[in-house]
Amino acid sequence: MGKRLEAEPPFRARLTVDAGQRVLTGAGAFFARNQALVQHARRAGRGTSRYYWRGADRELYRVVIESHDTERGPVTGLEALRCGGAPWGLTQREHEVLTCVAVGMTNPETAARVGCGTRTVATHVENVLAKLGAPTRAAAAALAMAEDALLAPFAEPGGRAAEQAGAGDGRRMAGQAGDGRRMAGQAGAGDGRRMVGQAGAGDGERAAGEGGGWGVVAPRGEARRRPIRLGAIYPTDGPRRFDALAMRRGAAIAVDELNARGGVAGRRIDHLAIEVSGDTDADLLAAVDYLRSHDVDAITLGNVSPRHHLDAITRAAEYRAPLMHSMVTPAIAEHVHDNPGVLGQTFQVCATETAYLSGFVRTLDLLATSGQWRPDNRRIMAVVRADGWDTGQAYGLDELASACGWELAAVVPVPDTGVPWPSVVATLQAGDPAAVLVCTYVEDELRLFLRELRGTGSRALVHTVWTPTIPRFEERMEGLAEGMLWSTVIGTYGDPVSARFMERYRRAYGDEPGSGSAAIHYDMIHLLAGAWASVGRPWDFGAMVRDLRETVHRGAAGPYWFGGRGQRALAYPDDTFDASLAHAHLVHQVQDGRSRVISPVELARHRFRPPPPGH
Repeated sequence: MGKRLEAEPPFRARLTVDAGQRVLTGAGAFFARNQALVQHARRAGRGTSRYYWRGADRELYRVVIESHDTERGPVTGLEALRCGGAPWGLTQREHEVLTCVAVGMTNPETAARVGCGTRTVATHVENVLAKLGAPTRAAAAALAMAEDALLAPFAEPGGRAAEQAGAGDGRRMAGQAGDGRRMAGQAGAGDGRRMVGQAGAGDGERAAGEGGGWGVVAPRGEARRRPIRLGAIYPTDGPRRFDALAMRRGAAIAVDELNARGGVAGRRIDHLAIEVSGDTDADLLAAVDYLRSHDVDAITLGNVSPRHHLDAITRAAEYRAPLMHSMVTPAIAEHVHDNPGVLGQTFQVCATETAYLSGFVRTLDLLATSGQWRPDNRRIMAVVRADGWDTGQAYGLDELASACGWELAAVVPVPDTGVPWPSVVATLQAGDPAAVLVCTYVEDELRLFLRELRGTGSRALVHTVWTPTIPRFEERMEGLAEGMLWSTVIGTYGDPVSARFMERYRRAYGDEPGSGSAAIHYDMIHLLAGAWASVGRPWDFGAMVRDLRETVHRGAAGPYWFGGRGQRALAYPDDTFDASLAHAHLVHQVQDGRSRVISPVELARHRFRPPPPGH
């Protein structure tokens, strides 16, 4: 797969045991080899447990188990993160010996447990004390307990060490430590916390069969809670490279802000960002599978070609984590609406591109009736994306135009890339429209269209969508876009909230953020963070989805509420006249090389300028 990672993360496996004792995980192969961890999660009591685990692959893992009550019953999350080595630079055998010391074993008991001689254990104890800087066994035990540094199991599943230690006769490590002798008395831990087994004493056969697993059930606050894993996919093929860069940077600013404030409820956010250089089903599905294998808590998706986005969204939906995107093809929202049981975790943070059609007619009517624009005729034409276009949309546009006294002369569907612009422009010339709507989301294609159209001397008013939100669009157009109208169903308003974000972006990257993707992906992270904070359990995907559905969020790109068809955000005034719940459909005009908002009137800071003759 053509991808680049921010930094290759260590292997991390997570699973959730829900109230019905169902195990949900994206790392099935790992847990199939380490079944004892699954049992640990099933038996976990309320609170947080932390310990080290020697896996079936002989690698060392840091294990964290957290269990919380929900309205449906207890939900437990388990995370296993591969470590570079044991704490304090201990060897594997020294780590085993430290664990025995911490649970109050004598040297002979330790020797029997780890499978070596008593004198060898004494040497290991001396090395452990030196590495920990501890003067006594009791001090070493207290430090191991304070750092949750105990190890389980010592041997690989069914290994000889467990048998030599008498695991088969019901004596378990947890039983030896948890039979009424307190840690303070046995090892000087001082805080009275006791070792308890994941299962009760007397099931030693399970210890031998599953590797003798046990852990510490001793909540220690939230200071070291496991991080939240945020997955993101950014398609960076040629046509979308500028947009993807803005998305990634906007998200990075949000993650940095949240982590600087201590994360979300004490949990740091890890941003796993994948750049997909190709734009095929295989690339996107491989990226989704990569995030699933790393047990992310949510996924954000950049703007994917309409040929592939439904497949990527459907694959992500199988994982059940919340997914957010800002793609506008109507088929996505319809697919979510028609399949709520499968795609109910998918959230679209903006309206569909159908709103661009109504916005086009509404803008022309406003300009003509206010006297700002005096068209030569009342004919209009539309160039639309072939992917996702249907006759129903054509009928809707024709009906809107007729209601306002406009004639829809033609609708010309075109592909995303490789558009035959000379023949398209020839069709436009034949229709001689007063205005033309051009729905292309690829900047290079828009440039080719404008160059071809300007070469004919056409006086048609050009209205395009979204693409000019990309940073420094006007500069790259080199004057071709002067006088052009463009709109977006989601973008920045120039208000104090978006202004603060844009200033942070400039300070961080020394570049302009544009008025679209950077702010939108910044808002996505804060939307998710609000739900994580409210729910308190990042792995409880059902609770996260319910919270996102009910929340109204005011971000750098306006208000978000997912009350639209197919769990999408609303557009003002198309979906509602309540501007506190919807994104304003912003219409801009390029004037003197800069984009100025001219509609809606309550947000406009500039008036429309009739394009110069012949331009």
